Amino acid sequence: MARVGEAINEFFGIDDDFVRAIPARAWMTDLLIAVLLSGLSLILVAANLEIPAYSSYFNHWQSPAFIISAGVLIALRRRFPIGIMLLLGCVHLIVASALQPTTVALASMQVLYFLAIYTAMAFATRRDLLMLCAIGVLLSVAAWLVMSSTVLSTTGPPEYRQGLWAYLAGSLLNIAFFGSALVLGRLSWLQAKTTTELRESHAVVERQSAQLAEQAVLKERLRIARDLHDSVAHYISLIGIQTAAARRAMATKPDAASESLLSVEDMSRDAIAELRALLGSLREGDAPVGAGNSLDTVENLCRAADRDGLSVSYHLVGDPDAAHTLTPTQTGALVRIAQEALTNVRRHSTAHRVRVVVRLGESTELEITDDGHPVPGSSGSGLGLVGMRERVFALGGTLDAGPRATKGFRVLVRLPRRLGS
Repeated sequence: MARVGEAINEFFGIDDDFVRAIPARAWMTDLLIAVLLSGLSLILVAANLEIPAYSSYFNHWQSPAFIISAGVLIALRRRFPIGIMLLLGCVHLIVASALQPTTVALASMQVLYFLAIYTAMAFATRRDLLMLCAIGVLLSVAAWLVMSSTVLSTTGPPEYRQGLWAYLAGSLLNIAFFGSALVLGRLSWLQAKTTTELRESHAVVERQSAQLAEQAVLKERLRIARDLHDSVAHYISLIGIQTAAARRAMATKPDAASESLLSVEDMSRDAIAELRALLGSLREGDAPVGAGNSLDTVENLCRAADRDGLSVSYHLVGDPDAAHTLTPTQTGALVRIAQEALTNVRRHSTAHRVRVVVRLGESTELEITDDGHPVPGSSGSGLGLVGMRERVFALGGTLDAGPRATKGFRVLVRLPRRLGS
């Protein structure tokens, strides 16, 4: 018995706290269904009244009254699901069966009763009350079967009179008909529950993705301490060296001292430009950029990645001496972007060859291309590209990352030669 009780509770969802929301314009659909089914029932009654053999079994005012009242109730089925099921499945069904059994037996009227039970099962909020009312409705349906069959067999037309097997077949058909209303209503309720849970899960995933993106930006911001220290220390060290040289040469070699002071002035401007770019990025909410080593580090990264079936080539286009005009922050950003791109190729691609090209001209370009396809199920979080983009934008550059027209993936970075240029 305990298992039976648990099965009944699970069937009706008594222990479930899910509440199904009513669609915005459900009343329009319900009204349309009520009008169509009620109108069809009225037409069938009118047609039977014109047949002398059947006209005595349909009342001119009772039949339309039962039909119209059922239509009005079904139009409110989703606003008061349990109440409508009780009124239609118990009160209306029993009274109409007693007074106008031939009207209740119309197929269109049976659909109205079916919808009442189905809607209660699909939209009821109080699932415990639903179970009790559904049992009462099923008993009412059983009473209606006995009543209608008895009345039709004794007082109805000869063709309505039926034997034991016909009675049994009709009973099983009605049990299956109204039982399917409960089953289909439960399936509709479960589907709505699943859809709602998926929507909520999707919202949670979106919130978590946003949090991960914020954490990625915060992680980049935490690197600003090291990056800013490296950049400023680089310039301060050179300024100190040039200032000491100017002090020593000021008395004996004023021209050399003047050149040293000019170098100090240029380096001071460069340092201020980088500081403004970095701190300005923080004020605007962008992620900071990184400082690093020379472009030789990019070549070393390519050599280290050239293993385990992945061929990585490095090409430097332009004057190699022009690399010395890049600021430490710019070279650091290029190094970290190259490192992230090579890591992404190895983790998320089937590539066998990667080509890394650095172009030195009026602007500095870093291009990483591969010949692979994405590995299924390893799309990643996309936070690596977020970090790349924020680094490049903070330096006044551009980033173009996406699939190639033929095959593979491309990351293209363009940086101005000097910050603010």
